[in-house]
Amino acid sequence: MTLALASNPVARLGHSHGYRLDGDLAHLNAEILCDEARLSGQDWALQLWTDAGTKIAELPLGLLQPNGTGCIAINGTATALPPAGEGPHIVSMILVSGFGGQLDRIEDGASYTQPVSFLQPRLRGTVCCGFTNEQITFDIARIENPRDADNISGTLALELWALDSPYGGGAWSGIPVASLILGTLNGQSEWSGSRFTTHAGPLPPTGHLTLMLREWTPAGYVTRDYRTLARPSIAPIKLEARPQTPVETKSQTAPKSIPAKPAAKATEPASATGISINSASAGELRAVKGISDGLARAIVAGRPYAKLDDVVRAKGMGPKLLAKLRADLKL
Repeated sequence: MTLALASNPVARLGHSHGYRLDGDLAHLNAEILCDEARLSGQDWALQLWTDAGTKIAELPLGLLQPNGTGCIAINGTATALPPAGEGPHIVSMILVSGFGGQLDRIEDGASYTQPVSFLQPRLRGTVCCGFTNEQITFDIARIENPRDADNISGTLALELWALDSPYGGGAWSGIPVASLILGTLNGQSEWSGSRFTTHAGPLPPTGHLTLMLREWTPAGYVTRDYRTLARPSIAPIKLEARPQTPVETKSQTAPKSIPAKPAAKATEPASATGISINSASAGELRAVKGISDGLARAIVAGRPYAKLDDVVRAKGMGPKLLAKLRADLKL
């Protein structure tokens, strides 16, 4: 990251500063040297950035209170959102200020020379996909969790997107194509030789086809790893006769603790009857009276849903319509 520093900073980092990443937390400390006479109600924050331009963490400091020494010691913890992929990355700490909530002035910064690789669930080996009408099949050599053995992942999910521009690990925009909940994975474990089949929306004619491995965290789903895929030819896929389970392994390396059919934990009881919003095809959803073709595609594209009420985020599905359809739908 290139730092565009203020020409006449009000404050700067002292000799003592650093950070430590612990899972989804970032611990930051810094000695801030400031011109107390020029503190005039600015808001302040410490931020961590990667060399790829991704902000990892931000520790709000509020107003810096003069103490007569011109030196203020900071020590705090903030939520960490590492970029997708392994890296390695060079991390920088910057001190920013601003008014009215706009932290648009970089007062000072420092880069740490030791490259950092982030331990997070990741895709390994060959990843490929194929379409058959309204279904897509992913063949993935390995999905692994390199964290400590007692560090179980959050619920993992696969999402396929047609992106407006090549993905670099941060924010993105595009069209969702398919999604599938996998379940949790123990640290130092992997799923190997897996085949996943799920329903998919129409494949857009353009866009950068990108498969993302996402993990549920206190901040919601975040992208942990990704692969850019070649556009598949839409043709029938010959599948082996085998039970249709969300996770299938071609080897015996998967741990016994991994459920045969991992699924998201629902926050409400699932109906015993009705059409599943998480697994039904668009054609099956269209068979429900009140669901149009466009709404069926929107429901498929918006997966996964943790509870039935979440389907209101699908374009065309409002609370009133869901109330009418609730008896005909289930997770």
